[in-house]
Amino acid sequence: MVGKGDFGYKVALLAFISFLAITGITLLKSALELEDAEQAYYTQWLRLGYDDQPPLYTWVQYGINKIIGVHKIAFSLFRGILFALTLFVLYRFALVRLKHNTKAQLATLLLVLVPVCIDFMFRRLSHTSLLCIAIIGTYFCVHQLIKYRTYPYYVLLGLLVGVGILSKYNFVFFLITLLVVSIWDKKLFSAIWNIRVLISIIIALAIIYPHISWLLGFSGYQVFLSESIQEKVMGNTIKPTFSLLPVLTFLKGILALVYVMLIVLALGFFFKVLTFKKPVNSWFLKMAIVQFLVLLLFFVVFQTQKVETRWLLPLFIPFTILLMESIELKNGMKVVKIGYWLFYSVLFAQVVRTPLEQLLQIKSSVQYGFHPVAKMLEDKYPDDQWTLPNVTYAGNIRLLRPGRTIIAQDDYSYEDKHTGEPKLQVSFNKPANGQYVVMDSILDFGKEKQNIYFYSALGN
Repeated sequence: MVGKGDFGYKVALLAFISFLAITGITLLKSALELEDAEQAYYTQWLRLGYDDQPPLYTWVQYGINKIIGVHKIAFSLFRGILFALTLFVLYRFALVRLKHNTKAQLATLLLVLVPVCIDFMFRRLSHTSLLCIAIIGTYFCVHQLIKYRTYPYYVLLGLLVGVGILSKYNFVFFLITLLVVSIWDKKLFSAIWNIRVLISIIIALAIIYPHISWLLGFSGYQVFLSESIQEKVMGNTIKPTFSLLPVLTFLKGILALVYVMLIVLALGFFFKVLTFKKPVNSWFLKMAIVQFLVLLLFFVVFQTQKVETRWLLPLFIPFTILLMESIELKNGMKVVKIGYWLFYSVLFAQVVRTPLEQLLQIKSSVQYGFHPVAKMLEDKYPDDQWTLPNVTYAGNIRLLRPGRTIIAQDDYSYEDKHTGEPKLQVSFNKPANGQYVVMDSILDFGKEKQNIYFYSALGN
């Protein structure tokens, strides 16, 4: 049970060590992974929007970079803080819901059994990590609103909804689920459909209005956003015909999220370490059911052909608490002890993964630094405006040359402001027409062995 002085010291220690591990992992890489490279690139400017993601993560990263500088530590710092907060906020929510310290710790430790969480959140996720905090925090806030319905919690709800929408657009799926369940469940109905919720709505709208006005403005950014989402969820399918394939796609994504957890639970049941019981019919259980159905309906209606497990992660992380409501443990303290050892072992494995891959000659993109490209640009074209093929290249070059303004060819939200400087293009393909001349090249670069060409317009 919960003691008066309990503050989750073990979870806090685990969160702190996780933060240190994430920082160490980033420093061991020769190059930035995609999400960190995006942040290195986009934090050159403070915009109301950045391509197909909401801007909040980049705004915070922009502030961190201003304080620390454009350095690997600056990018790992924020991700490390978010992962640590995810553990601790999930634990605090589990504690108030389960009222049982052992089960609250286990609900948190279960994250080690979610492959995409312990791998992707450690090494690369940005916006998704921020969304995890927003959703877990909103669940906690709603739980408190059902009990107290005080003004501070309605203010907090508005802040969390604003933060959630500006973290990742997937937050809308959670909001739809919350609204549906608030009509179904009497207790949630009283908490949400209350005159005081106008405070939450006003605060949330004030937070998201600048970005939404930018997105829906006259520059056509919403068109690019729509096309990007279409590409992500449909792949190469142009006009999909109606089929049940999206159902299988969705179920496959869910299975990839929980299969390790299911195996461990099955083993625990087989060896009589745990038993299952019927969960309490609560608003939280209804949220789990409706969240599943809302996503399934989206996949079917829009005939979604692709799913990345990490997209589903923030929406289902809180339900580790629901799982703990549905089991009884024979020796909970022993299981908790094993859980901590397992978590720390996985942390250690993640830290040594990059140097071990190098030792075993297992190729990874983060082993290939961008120094040859940066040196070519700095030595031969110091006065040109550098335009790189994508944000991964542009972000890694900016990490090495933070004093330069770098442009990425796939940045559709960049407003081209001609500086008068000659533009040097870097591309994977030779220019097809005679308006450009190839100046230099680097062949077989990186893991993919790409040919990189440096060229400029004739007359520059």
